[in-house]
Amino acid sequence: MFTDAISRAVLSSIAIALGALTFLAPAELSGQSESAATQSRIQANSNRESAGKLENGILTLHLELRQGDWYPEADTGPKLRVYALAEEDKALQVPGPLIRVPEGTEIHVTLHNLLPATVVVHGLHQHPGDAKAVVEVPAQGTRELRFAAGAAGTYQYYASAGGILGDSGRPIREDSQLAGAFVVDPPGQAAPDRIFVLGIWRSGSDIAALRHEIPLPHMIPVINGKSWPYTERLAYTAGEPVRWRWINAGDGGHPLHMHGSYFRVDSAGNSETDHVFAPGQELTVATSRLLTNGTMSTYWVPPPGHWLFHCHFIPHISPEMTVANALTDKFIMEHDRNHMAGMVLGITVTGNRPPVAAHGRTRKMRLWVRERPAAHGLPAGFSYQVEENHSLSPKELTVPGPPLVLERGRPVEITIVNQLRESTTVHWHSVELDSYYDGVAGWGARGKQVTPEIQPGKSFRVRFTPPRAGTFMYHTHLHDEEQLPGGLYGPLIVLEPGTKFDPEHDHIALFSRAGPGPIDGALLLNGSLDPPTLQWRVGEQYRLRLINIAAFDGGTFSLREGEAPPLQWRAVAKDGADLPPGQAVMQEARQLVLPGEVYDFEYKPTVAGVLQLEFSIGMLKMKVTQQIEVR
Repeated sequence: MFTDAISRAVLSSIAIALGALTFLAPAELSGQSESAATQSRIQANSNRESAGKLENGILTLHLELRQGDWYPEADTGPKLRVYALAEEDKALQVPGPLIRVPEGTEIHVTLHNLLPATVVVHGLHQHPGDAKAVVEVPAQGTRELRFAAGAAGTYQYYASAGGILGDSGRPIREDSQLAGAFVVDPPGQAAPDRIFVLGIWRSGSDIAALRHEIPLPHMIPVINGKSWPYTERLAYTAGEPVRWRWINAGDGGHPLHMHGSYFRVDSAGNSETDHVFAPGQELTVATSRLLTNGTMSTYWVPPPGHWLFHCHFIPHISPEMTVANALTDKFIMEHDRNHMAGMVLGITVTGNRPPVAAHGRTRKMRLWVRERPAAHGLPAGFSYQVEENHSLSPKELTVPGPPLVLERGRPVEITIVNQLRESTTVHWHSVELDSYYDGVAGWGARGKQVTPEIQPGKSFRVRFTPPRAGTFMYHTHLHDEEQLPGGLYGPLIVLEPGTKFDPEHDHIALFSRAGPGPIDGALLLNGSLDPPTLQWRVGEQYRLRLINIAAFDGGTFSLREGEAPPLQWRAVAKDGADLPPGQAVMQEARQLVLPGEVYDFEYKPTVAGVLQLEFSIGMLKMKVTQQIEVR
């Protein structure tokens, strides 16, 4: 609980931050001329057209920094008053104008600062570059820059104008949208791709909220200047190659999750440098983290269906995080039947889904979704139970839900029975299946059938055949702010045919919070504040399946002995996909894992002793530890 003084200070600071928020008013009612209103209106930039004039190997670009009205949701409002970038005498854009040139280009940029503060501009120099190489432009001042584009890659440029900086050092309020993509193509014709810039406007510090010094700040997370359900809808044909470039221009990282399939990360960078992975060393993932200033290029072969690609931080996709909800005490969600907002892309892929090779009889079970009373130091919430062959597991409602152990290639039919007082769905995280069963209400489809919300007292039957063995999870995908921290999640293990799950040598380590809200409660490992000690033996091999399903906490799993440095373990899989031989190597037993990510490692102890498997959040100085006795 906050003291009255802290509460008053917090509310005051948030009120000041939200003072920049206004609903759209017609020009004649606001006293603003139509031409002035048009000039100040900020357009969402889809990053399809490069700015400036490219002629004889020289790009000439005139940029202005001005204040304007930004519409991150519907084009009819509400709006945010922010700083933005524009080409001279053109509309302001969020993100800023795209700079895209081939290698060997010389770039001439004129910066005209029409803002009331000095701006510090980053990234307008040759790449690879030095992050400390910045340019200051005083209020009402002009600067001219000339530089070579540099090496091919995905970069960004951005500016700060004296506003409040976030936990990662990037602006978070009025100057948070002063950023744009900077792409240098290799010689010759570049492969067609799309560019997406992630941005965020925040009323306060995420870290301060996680430390419970302030409430969770209001956030407006966007992709190319728009928040779901107003983000661009993408359409592809099954099997066609899809190339994307991603740029994180906001304060804080993002675990980006693809529903229903995997994508390949071909390069990764930090806005100043870009590293292209050698063939065979690319990462194949269902969730990829993009840290502050980070960039990546991806390759995806889409399966047919209706899919989502989104950040897995729940506050970044919460319908509570809308401009309208910042201005009223009444919760508004009527615009979105998916119960989502923010950093979400919707994708429709046409074509026919090839059948999955199947064997054996269809395995049938029921997944009961139930309310759970407070117990074992955890607040009241929700839980899953599995019924199969008239047997219920577990007997007592637990957090997390019971491990679902399935078999690759064997069909499964799971009837989800909702006994909550509100609707729910279940998402089969990283599992390749028909989008109708993927768990996104109002979006997934099979023909004319659209995935429904599972209403209280109703059921929904899911059918799929797991095409690969690995570590996955299942969790709610509706009312996520309440249901996910409340306990609706569990591990899902798919084994090769003919093998059995051996809990003595196969250890699931699932990290979450105790709830009831997305940043509330103690850290949990497999639902426990104090996990029971494991018993291992020297010379035997153990598999560690590491899962993070917290709503808003990223942290590090490590395996060590006492205060010694981490041990060595062998990487096995990421997000349920086995690593190629070049990546399945011994490495330090320390792994950053963000929400939505899954990692598999193998470890074989060589000496007796006591080990600690630890999940820690360094910035919060919090951790949860499980002891391992090796005999």
